[in-house]
Amino acid sequence: MEYMGFGDRWRGWICNCISTPLLSVLVNGSPTSQFCLERGLRQGDPLSHFLFNIVVEGLSCLIIKAANLGMLQGEDFGGNRINISHLQFADDTMLFLKPKVESLISVKRILRCFELVSGLKINFHKSNVVRVCKKSSMERPWVPILRCKASNLPVSYLGLPLGSRPGSKIFWRSILDKMEKKLAPWKCKFSSKSRRLTLIKAVIASIPTYFMSVFKMPSGIAQEIEKIQRSFFFLDGSVKRKLHAIKWETVQRSKKGVVLGLEVWR
Repeated sequence: MEYMGFGDRWRGWICNCISTPLLSVLVNGSPTSQFCLERGLRQGDPLSHFLFNIVVEGLSCLIIKAANLGMLQGEDFGGNRINISHLQFADDTMLFLKPKVESLISVKRILRCFELVSGLKINFHKSNVVRVCKKSSMERPWVPILRCKASNLPVSYLGLPLGSRPGSKIFWRSILDKMEKKLAPWKCKFSSKSRRLTLIKAVIASIPTYFMSVFKMPSGIAQEIEKIQRSFFFLDGSVKRKLHAIKWETVQRSKKGVVLGLEVWR
């Protein structure tokens, strides 16, 4: 924190918050006597998230310093061939390295130094070595040394699939399955149309929005979503064809003073 420009008073406050709290643990349902904590960040504390971001900034500085000294080499991405060695989000860190043993040894040393300085130990059992290039066989020397799992693309990261084609139907299959589960016609068989419409809007606002903030939805997937909405709104769970009192286009159209109005996906 001193290196990042925090003052003496602020650092003293943070040290008191970390080193002075008392904690008791439940053992067989009964709390033990309180003991003092001198280090570490507690989960559930609203201050822990900010302090953790400050701590992992030290890990980022170590990786950047090692890359500048040539101890490890990141990967080049994009048309401009931008070199990226690592990306951090919250408590996750992704390392992008060339398949060289020298880079592996440097990363191992950096993580060990970070552990000794901060007290945060990397859990390699929850870490993965992902092979980006199919021709590369880097997981053979890396996995035994790091003692972590090896996996191939596509992988899931922060709830998003990495390495898949956004234009394929398999990429959006999880979204369609969630919507079909939430908007099953039998769930609101005896509910009014207004309630079904409200549920459709709530599901639409929560499930596909996260994916659509990153990837563009294909027109075929938009048609599938509208089909799920239409079947739920009109309760078309049976095979028999039905006549509806209102057009689906009218349900999608929004007017002043009218409750109807759904998103047009295409």
